[in-house]
Amino acid sequence: MNNRKGFTLIELLATIAILALIMMLAVPNVMNTIDKNKRNTYVEDAKKMITLAEYQIRSDTSIELPTSGHCIVIKLRFLDLTEFSEGPEGGTYDLDLSYVVISNQDNTYHYAVALQENYGDNQKRGLPLTSRSDLNKEGASQQVEEDELTIDVPVKGQLLDGYYVDNVVGEA
Repeated sequence: MNNRKGFTLIELLATIAILALIMMLAVPNVMNTIDKNKRNTYVEDAKKMITLAEYQIRSDTSIELPTSGHCIVIKLRFLDLTEFSEGPEGGTYDLDLSYVVISNQDNTYHYAVALQENYGDNQKRGLPLTSRSDLNKEGASQQVEEDELTIDVPVKGQLLDGYYVDNVVGEA
């Protein structure tokens, strides 16, 4: 009669192999879920920026709304930043390269937003100029870019997204 208690080496190796297989399957799924949530955070923050810009132009009568075929730009630095303490990657949103564009087409105002987070060693991630309607579509998080993200600093008089910039609110 064998009264030894414990596991054999074969049983331990089999257990470790099973755990390793489970980890190989689970870790990529967890990482994809985390990345998807970060992408969704950029989209939701962009929507917040549009809402804050709408509130700002309604409450600040000194901001002139654009005429037909023109737009104004409201930089993130001009908006209430309490909602934007930290980006999804743990960095900070660029106050000059993150902005809302309010354009006027046939007396209808349209909103678009550009959002850039700077983090790590010169890394950046965010949304290129994206319209409100595109932000509200399913799969909007697929527009989030990194490394190749290029957002230009808007200036008065330039052509931006097909509209002439009348004013840049929040210049440094």
